[in-house]
Amino acid sequence: MAAAELDAACRIVGLAFADNPSNLATVRGDQEKATRAMEQGTRIIKLGSPFSHVLGAEREGRLVGILNAAEWPHCQMKLGEKLKTAPMMIRTIGFNLPRAFKVMSSRAKHEPSKPHWHIGPVAVHPDEQGHGVGSALLRTFLDGVDKQGTPVFLQTDVDRNVVLYQKFGFEIVSRETILDVDTRFMWRAAR
Repeated sequence: MAAAELDAACRIVGLAFADNPSNLATVRGDQEKATRAMEQGTRIIKLGSPFSHVLGAEREGRLVGILNAAEWPHCQMKLGEKLKTAPMMIRTIGFNLPRAFKVMSSRAKHEPSKPHWHIGPVAVHPDEQGHGVGSALLRTFLDGVDKQGTPVFLQTDVDRNVVLYQKFGFEIVSRETILDVDTRFMWRAAR
């Protein structure tokens, strides 16, 4: 991914997740900090990973959405990776770092320990939400995964996203309240 595309993708994720319940809980409601944290976290943890597979959606030559996925066993950060990202996270979210690590470690406990793809994030620019961009990204990715015969895992804390993912065959397999946020963990069996 070229530098300009990476910048645009990270910005979209930041904007799309600015009001995400988990992100806001992590930074104690500071929406500006939540946006920056998602931008920086996406740059280093997700899109900066050698195991990241990214799909982009464009409208009129402009990036409007992305879907990131990683294949098991590269879905969750190892301890060394967390320590490597800690300085950036401290600069971005400050004393909220323990809260961010709590969210990450709580979510990691739900990660299946068998072959699968882990989707996340799926982000659509706020101006483009509700116009089928996220659905198109999911459909494209899942069509490819179905050819492999591989199951898919994701997590969400947004009610409307649960409904969307269920339309694509995902089922809630577990849930946990993390920082007072209802987080659903969803699985889509191999097709």
